[in-house]
Amino acid sequence: MRRFEIPEQLTDASLWPGVDASALDAARKATYLQREQAVRTYLQGASLSQVERQLRIDRSTVRRLLERCLMPHSDGRIQGFRALIPHARAKRYERTLPARRRSSSAGLSGAMGQLFSQLPQLARIIERTISSGSLSLSDSDRLVGLGDVHVKLLAACREAGLGAGDYPFNQEGGGYRSLSVWVRRRLQSRIPLSVVRRAEHAWNATVRPFSVVELDGHKLDLRVRVRFADASGVPIDLESERLFVITLIDVCTRVVLGWQLVPAPQYDHHDVLATLQDALRPRRRRAQFSSPALAYRAGAGFVADVMPQLAGACWDVLKLDNAASHLTEDAFEPICRFVGCRMEAGPVGEPTVRPYIERFFGTLAERLSSKLPGATGRHPGDPAGRRGRKTALALLVTWQELEELLDVSIANYHATSHDGLNGRSPLEALQFAVEHQTTPVRTLPQLLRERLHQLQPVHLATVRGSVARGVAPYVSLYGARYSSEVLQRSPGLVGQRIRVYLRPDDMREAWAYVATGAELGRLVVLEGWRYSRHTLRLRKHILRERRLGRLRFAGEQDPVQLFALAQRRTGRHKLKDGTVTLQLNEVTGPAPAQPARGVTRTPPPPPSAPVDLGDLSVQNF
Repeated sequence: MRRFEIPEQLTDASLWPGVDASALDAARKATYLQREQAVRTYLQGASLSQVERQLRIDRSTVRRLLERCLMPHSDGRIQGFRALIPHARAKRYERTLPARRRSSSAGLSGAMGQLFSQLPQLARIIERTISSGSLSLSDSDRLVGLGDVHVKLLAACREAGLGAGDYPFNQEGGGYRSLSVWVRRRLQSRIPLSVVRRAEHAWNATVRPFSVVELDGHKLDLRVRVRFADASGVPIDLESERLFVITLIDVCTRVVLGWQLVPAPQYDHHDVLATLQDALRPRRRRAQFSSPALAYRAGAGFVADVMPQLAGACWDVLKLDNAASHLTEDAFEPICRFVGCRMEAGPVGEPTVRPYIERFFGTLAERLSSKLPGATGRHPGDPAGRRGRKTALALLVTWQELEELLDVSIANYHATSHDGLNGRSPLEALQFAVEHQTTPVRTLPQLLRERLHQLQPVHLATVRGSVARGVAPYVSLYGARYSSEVLQRSPGLVGQRIRVYLRPDDMREAWAYVATGAELGRLVVLEGWRYSRHTLRLRKHILRERRLGRLRFAGEQDPVQLFALAQRRTGRHKLKDGTVTLQLNEVTGPAPAQPARGVTRTPPPPPSAPVDLGDLSVQNF
């Protein structure tokens, strides 16, 4: 490695992890000091020939030592000068020889890691088990649930084709002890870090906009009314379960970057990613409201209204808690990869670690939910809650009204002076910070703005079909088949796995890419699912009803409409029924006259657009 190949943020060797040379013996200390001097001399501008003459170290050795210094360390930093210690290992051990059966337990170093590298599905099984809480460490530091995980992993190895002569079946105990070591290290790596920064670093992180953002979900203490017509056409009002709103706020300016109102008593990682997608799109003020009494105050609005150049602004640090919907593998990796940020997960039950988002939720409850009829209060003894629970059902706010009220409340909050901003409003603080900052705000490239669907988790789907039986290629996802004209003209993809990104808010379409990354284009759902717009949450509920025998459909029958008819015929009036009806009304209601974000949507490209499929055989009919 040469000097010009070093990343700019790593060129300052004074920030590298150092070494206490006094801990080394005389011989190793002399070798280390010679290596350190060679690397420092080269980084200070000396040529390789000069370093070779002065310190008697070959130029190829200097380049190799510099490359070792820039390798990643297990603590999250680079190796630094630690890589120059004689006999120090700078690269993790990776086993290359197959793990054979031996008379003793020796000679199997790295066998379990080699197995996990060959079968990535084993790691996913462990991650799902850890996320569900079935695999953990007890207070006495003992592994709980390892036996069940071991049985699952052995079954997965048999499905992958491993036999009695392969590891772990060729070992006594099936590699149980090695698995316990691997799982214990994985659990220990999930312990939340208490990051301690110096005062000046913490101040710099909060005076620059979009450097630190906070995300969390808040349960609205509010009763919501849902109206639907029964089988005879008589309108009936139901009450829904309390809803969640997920919000992303900038620490420096207190500007709300994005939010998502979730029509369910709990949110998942798809809703978290939808909130981040909302923050990366330009949001503008609504043109009209269903109620003439609603209006924005003077100066109210959003970031795109006052500074359009900040559309698609990216953040550097995303702070959230350890909720399962935040830290799933499907949510963590797309956020960091797509936005180019890092995540800091604080401990559960300690809102003071994220004070700005928690303070905003208090403001939202004070200015919105507590002033509406049907407020349930913050605790059972709250007088406002006792009054709200007695409010008649017909006086409660509806879903559409709640969306508009939330939009107006946040826009007006942006125009309200804030004590923590020296009397400025969040929008004024944003303008002031951008004008007086020498570092420009990092924004998402235009190419990635058109691919926000890649922020959702990717599904690796196998292409099915048969040329002999006349079945065109398709993929199956969540109980439905997806295909397109391009995919149907590509019989060479049958049997191969492609990458599919779903739209959780509209499951009628998806985006597909081949394994090499070449785009296949949009996929559309086939059969009856294509008639009515529906969300992923609603489809899962419909499929559950079919598994329980409460709903039947096949072929070209529209499952969403059949489910809606079944809901009208039911005589139950529980809160869960109101929540399901609310989800139905959200997706089957009339489409708005214009997009709520005030941005004109571009029509999707025709499905027959030319696509570069590499060396795959494409058949044109």
